[in-house]
Amino acid sequence: GAGLFRNRKQQPQDSDISNVVPETWKEQKEFFRSPKLVFKQGEMVVAFRSDGSRRFGKIMLVNGDGTYDVLVERSGGEGAGQYRTDPAGQIGKLATGRSLQEELKASELLEERELRQRRKELVKKVKTGDLVPSEWSVGQDYAFSPTASFRRGEVVVAARTDGSLRFAQVKGELRDGTFDVAVESFGKRVYPGGSLGKVFT
Repeated sequence: GAGLFRNRKQQPQDSDISNVVPETWKEQKEFFRSPKLVFKQGEMVVAFRSDGSRRFGKIMLVNGDGTYDVLVERSGGEGAGQYRTDPAGQIGKLATGRSLQEELKASELLEERELRQRRKELVKKVKTGDLVPSEWSVGQDYAFSPTASFRRGEVVVAARTDGSLRFAQVKGELRDGTFDVAVESFGKRVYPGGSLGKVFT
C-alpha cells in the first residue's frame, strides 16, 4: 500500500511496476521532471499514463536521443510487457534526497561521461582520413589550443585543404611545436599543435 513508501529509503522495486504512485507523492518533492534529466537503464521512474494516472515504470532502454523506453506494465507471462517511448521531460525521476538542482548537476556529469565514452569508442574505430561526425562541435567534442600537446599515435581532428575536418593520427613531434600527422592512409603533413583538435575522451 501507500504506507510502503513513507520511508524514503524504501525505493520502489520491480514488483511495483505499473502500480499507482501514492496520492501523497508530489512533484518537486518525491520526484522531479525536467527535459535536462538523464536516466540510466534499469532505473525506476514515475511514468505518466495517457489516462492521467501516475504509475511506477522502469527504464528499459536509453535511446541516446533524449528519449527512453519505459516499461509500464509487467508481462503477463509471455512477452516483455508493455513499454512506451517518452522524452526525458515526461518521465519522473525519483527523489533520492537530492534537490532538483543537484539532480540536474548529476545528470550533466552522467551525460558528459557517456559522451566521453562514446567519443572514446568512436576514436578507437575510426580510420585516418575519416570525416569527423557532423554533430561534433568545437568546445564540446574537441578543442584547439596553441599549448596542446599530443602523444604519438593520438587521434586528432585536422582541417584539410578542402575545408573538411577529418580524423588524423599524430606520428611524432617535431622540434618547433609542430607535429608530423598522418592525414590519410598514405600521406603525412606537418601541422602546428594549435591547428590540431584534441578530442575530449
